[in-house]
Amino acid sequence: MAEPGRGPEVLAALQAAAQLLDEVPGAVHQLGEDQEGELVSTLLRLHGRAAQVATVVTADAVDRGAVTKSDAVTTAQWMASRTRDGVPVEAKAIRVMASVADACQHRKNTVIGRALLKGSCSVESARTALLQADKVGPVIPTAERDEVLGWFLQIDPALGCDELTKLTRRIIDLFAPEKLSKDDETLEGTESLSWSTTATGMTRLVAELSPANAAILKEAINAKSAPRPAKPADTKDKTSKADGPDETDGANERDKTAGTSRSHSSGAAFGLHLDGDVEAAESSISSEPVRDERSPGKRRADALMDLVGAGARAAAGDGTQASAATVLLTMGLQELLAGHGATTSTGDVLDAGAARRFACTADLIPVVLGGPSQPLDVGRRERLATKAIRVAVILRDGGCTFPGCDRPPGFCEIHHVRPWWAGGETSLSNSTLLCGRHHQGVHRQGYTADIQPDRVIWDLTPGQMPGHQTGAA
Repeated sequence: MAEPGRGPEVLAALQAAAQLLDEVPGAVHQLGEDQEGELVSTLLRLHGRAAQVATVVTADAVDRGAVTKSDAVTTAQWMASRTRDGVPVEAKAIRVMASVADACQHRKNTVIGRALLKGSCSVESARTALLQADKVGPVIPTAERDEVLGWFLQIDPALGCDELTKLTRRIIDLFAPEKLSKDDETLEGTESLSWSTTATGMTRLVAELSPANAAILKEAINAKSAPRPAKPADTKDKTSKADGPDETDGANERDKTAGTSRSHSSGAAFGLHLDGDVEAAESSISSEPVRDERSPGKRRADALMDLVGAGARAAAGDGTQASAATVLLTMGLQELLAGHGATTSTGDVLDAGAARRFACTADLIPVVLGGPSQPLDVGRRERLATKAIRVAVILRDGGCTFPGCDRPPGFCEIHHVRPWWAGGETSLSNSTLLCGRHHQGVHRQGYTADIQPDRVIWDLTPGQMPGHQTGAA
């Protein structure tokens, strides 16, 4: 039953305001630039606040039984049935608001309802906090749920749900590193990559990757997708060399014969270097760098294709494997010895098994910290296997050496039997081939091996790897 008060007046005023919004497009040209900026600010505030209030009101409707009395099966269906006047609301947004509204029915989640009432968190942040609190709660049984939710709600909503997820991984790694390892192992088993053709003829790639493999991909693409300006007047036959070797020297010669010099494999036009009078004319143009006109998305796509091309050439060549992406990992010495994970330069938290795998294959710069963030050991590139060692390991092993695996060398990585951080050397007697799947498994389980001149004998007793604790990666 409705209570007396200003409720009906507020409803009528809001309905009038909604009608007023329809007049905004026709009135925009009557506003100055400053007024237009203020209008956008007001509209954005209305947009965010409306989602918060709609969630709180829906929670009240659920509490009153309005949803169960309706024909709707779920709260989301009830909300969808309330949309009107042809204003579209995405089904995903409705599902998020409905799930938070349902969660607010539980006394254990009252802190979420209060935050939405105050407007101190977005609906998306509230949803993420609820999901992450369910993951964190079991590893900190002494913490009250309100306290755990408070940790997530203290994060600036502008940072997005990504920061909330990272906080969860940090907490789990701190209190239960073995759980983080098991969770990531499960995620690795459900990874997927698919593609589809869009209406414009483009192909859309959709990948769901575990944190470790996502870190490799992000670091590799970020390293190769920075803007690459060119100097039109003084870089003839130099730009492609400066950015690294092109596909073939023959291709460069064909370009020169045609009167052009490739500046980048991406195909972006950074200026032509032509013979004769045109080249003379260009020499008078300023030598200021020409900006890279590619969008960030295009640069990342180009970087991905460069990486795929390099991998395909390596797989079709002599079977050796180039180093992976450069990954900066930071970890405390005691945390490393205790089996905890590490943090990448982008803030991603990796479990210990993934960090140890990176130590074998990635062009890794591991920074082990002790005391007040004092670097104790900074790894060097020389710890990666040289081409000669790779060839020798390939000739000896012939492929993945894990029992029962038949993956060929082109699908394998060099594994340090005694890890580099435990004093292991980069040598033939300390290296063996493992496919990506078994390489990760070896580091997670802590397996070790006996490398003999003509074969590798694995000891599949968990926890035998130096520095590995039984039950932790």
